[in-house]
Amino acid sequence: MQELSLKTTLPALASGWQAFFHAPCDARICAAIRIGYALLVLIHLAVLYPNLDLWFTDAGVLPLDAAEQVGNPYVPSLLWHLPNTPTVTHIAFFAFVSHAVLLLVGFLPRANAIGVFVWLLSFQARNLMIHDSQDTALRLLGFLLIFLPLGQSWSVNAWLARWWRKAPTSEDKATPYAAPGWGLRLFQIQMVLIFLSTGLVKLGGDVWVHGTALYYVSRLDDVFGRFPVPAWAFDTPWVVALLTWAVIAVELLVPLLIWFRETRRLCLVGLLLFHLANEWTMNVFLFHWIMLIGWISFLRPDDFRWLRGRTHQRLPAPSPSAPG
Repeated sequence: MQELSLKTTLPALASGWQAFFHAPCDARICAAIRIGYALLVLIHLAVLYPNLDLWFTDAGVLPLDAAEQVGNPYVPSLLWHLPNTPTVTHIAFFAFVSHAVLLLVGFLPRANAIGVFVWLLSFQARNLMIHDSQDTALRLLGFLLIFLPLGQSWSVNAWLARWWRKAPTSEDKATPYAAPGWGLRLFQIQMVLIFLSTGLVKLGGDVWVHGTALYYVSRLDDVFGRFPVPAWAFDTPWVVALLTWAVIAVELLVPLLIWFRETRRLCLVGLLLFHLANEWTMNVFLFHWIMLIGWISFLRPDDFRWLRGRTHQRLPAPSPSAPG
């Protein structure tokens, strides 16, 4: 059996680590994440606005003093330090909206990504009682968004850069969409950790291991049953067991298989179906859309060419026109 050598193994590991974290990525993928995330933040804010005073002012259900007592002392919030009046709260809210809009169009995107994250954290810390896993996912991805190359494609910043230079440089022509890839790697790792952790937690629950969890989930009227589903799917024990174990399998296998060239596309298709199925059956607002935005980080431009090629293969060839 051949022995390993430190002289060859350590440089190989360092080279692999360098290639994994610092290989260039396609800036268009980062731009797609930026646009999708900003749209979801704006939808989230549109839903919050009608009850803004109820959730975030002293006239509502949680006065500032009570919010500080039940909140996490390690989570900072600008709203702890601003005057606690409805007017100031509304000004802060529309500052939040402004940052999200500017992030959407890609004007000073990193600065506005920081602004979105700071305001998101501030409003979440002001009233933790109305937040759930969706808000946690939105916050995690919002933090990692700061480190992506956000303005190189599909942005006002990119348009202004092209206008300022007038003519592209030779480097721009050679690699027009190449950008530093380490921020996208962090995004990918976070998505994998979210999925892996939920799968491992399920393994610790008897109802998941025994295959009955989705039976109970389907009886939660306030969460389940958003759109019609076949009644037999959640009333037949063996079907419920298969669906329950399939959820665990997806959450444990995807974090491993999505890194490999041969299985990445299969994982992405499975994830799309998984999240859309959950969106169809459950009332969890934006959670699964946030996750889908996160999984965009694993896409590559050749995936769209591959999909377009597969679509063209399935379309029937046009019939020759009849002679006149």
